[in-house]
Amino acid sequence: MKIVYDKWRKFLKEGKWSDFEHPKDQWVDIPISDIKGSRDPINVDLSDELFQLISTAYEEIGGNYDFKTSADIPGNANLWLATDIDEDPEPDALRVAKDAPGGVKLSASGHDGTRAAKNAYLAKSAELLGQPGHYAEMSKAIAHIMITRYKIPHVGDPERVQNALGPEKPIKWIGPHPEGKYPGYDGWYTRDIHGHAGEMKIMLGNPK
Repeated sequence: MKIVYDKWRKFLKEGKWSDFEHPKDQWVDIPISDIKGSRDPINVDLSDELFQLISTAYEEIGGNYDFKTSADIPGNANLWLATDIDEDPEPDALRVAKDAPGGVKLSASGHDGTRAAKNAYLAKSAELLGQPGHYAEMSKAIAHIMITRYKIPHVGDPERVQNALGPEKPIKWIGPHPEGKYPGYDGWYTRDIHGHAGEMKIMLGNPK
């Protein structure tokens, strides 16, 4: 991390993505210490850049439940994967995960709005969900893509789903999709999430 003189403060720690000299076209596991250590109340820092990706990805649904501002990053998420796939010096796609009862649970994602960045985070999501102990609750468009494009397996046992979520997140089991979609994917359920009652989800991947 670079340290430069700043007229408003004696020293300013630079902590933008470009300051860490990450390689292009590769997914990078960002240490939590880099995220926390880069905070800058005046200039754009790494947490601001990561939040912008999340904000763009969740804009159509009113934002991400866990990350309302850059100050919420990293929260309880301990896996932050990002990649820079174009010519500019900022990160373009992001995948976030955290330790959970079932192993590593994918949580937030992010992208810069371009098709290339969206494809990058979708491919990384599918790659992670194919690994033992990695899983995610999904719904709507992302569930559709993971099921139809990547053929990610689902968890069809309600007890196993509940164990992976933990007892503090009770589910109401549905089974087959109520509209008859996705034959063979009989793992749909609802649960309350951040004050939103009856959110329909399916667990994809391979929880412990």
